[in-house]
Amino acid sequence: MSFLDQLGRSASQMVDRAKFEAEKFQRTTRLQGEIGELRHQIHSKLAELGQRTYELHRAGQINSATIAALAQAIDQLRIDLTKREEELSNTQAEVFVEPPAPAGTSAGSTSPRSQHVPVEDEPPPPPPP
Repeated sequence: MSFLDQLGRSASQMVDRAKFEAEKFQRTTRLQGEIGELRHQIHSKLAELGQRTYELHRAGQINSATIAALAQAIDQLRIDLTKREEELSNTQAEVFVEPPAPAGTSAGSTSPRSQHVPVEDEPPPPPPP
């Protein structure tokens, strides 16, 4: 077998491998998307089932201690949510109030106050060895 034959066969194998990997990637990506969609549908149906169960329990059509405990926890979470929403609304409605001007200055005065800060011209001594 000549060098060129081996080179051609090697190149052909690399092309076949690249084609295989590309097709595999497409299949796995498609399957991952389908799996994600199925998981989303399951989650959605479970949420719908839970909502319906909650409504039936509240209407007195389902008697179960487990469901009653879950419904009570949901009711408490809803109460907490309402409180937090009210707190958020109140916080968002707050307005900054300018503090009163200090005594001895006029209300319209906007000149900055000065401070006296000592400044030394010489650098500090080096630390002891």
